[in-house]
Amino acid sequence: MSLLSDVVSAGKGVLVKELAKLVGLSDDQAISALSLLVPALSKGLDRNTADRNGLESLLSVVRSGNHREYVDNPETLSSSETLADGNAILGHIFGNKDVSREVAGFVSSKTGIDTETIKKMLPAVAAATLGTIEKEDEGTAVSADDGNFLKELLRTDRVSGLDAILSLARKLF
Repeated sequence: MSLLSDVVSAGKGVLVKELAKLVGLSDDQAISALSLLVPALSKGLDRNTADRNGLESLLSVVRSGNHREYVDNPETLSSSETLADGNAILGHIFGNKDVSREVAGFVSSKTGIDTETIKKMLPAVAAATLGTIEKEDEGTAVSADDGNFLKELLRTDRVSGLDAILSLARKLF
């Protein structure tokens, strides 16, 4: 499965429902936004892990184990602490707010969901995505020396598009 599929299916769809509720979208609209947001985050993470320091930094964050809470208890996605953490994650992934704004604008143009809603959703999606990575990493012997698990998980070319994600979501809802 891809990282996007993992995020959409997290908690048997409860994570999607909480994200949708957070910003006032339907589940289908939230999935539509996720289908573009998660790959954008994945590409940013992939770019960061291209060098040894970036990979070590991500492994350190994943090993901290704090983000898994967002997947285990999706209702925490709306808390101010989660949103602050999500904004910090976005800063690490994208480097600055301008890139986050560009991503939100792009997703808005492709989904028809207004940009402000996407901007509000983005920190929670970043937190949930990192939480999903941590859950996937549980029990996996990954080190900064080989980071193959994270690199494989961050590959976005395995996602066959929105249709596959919507198909998965329909099974969950």
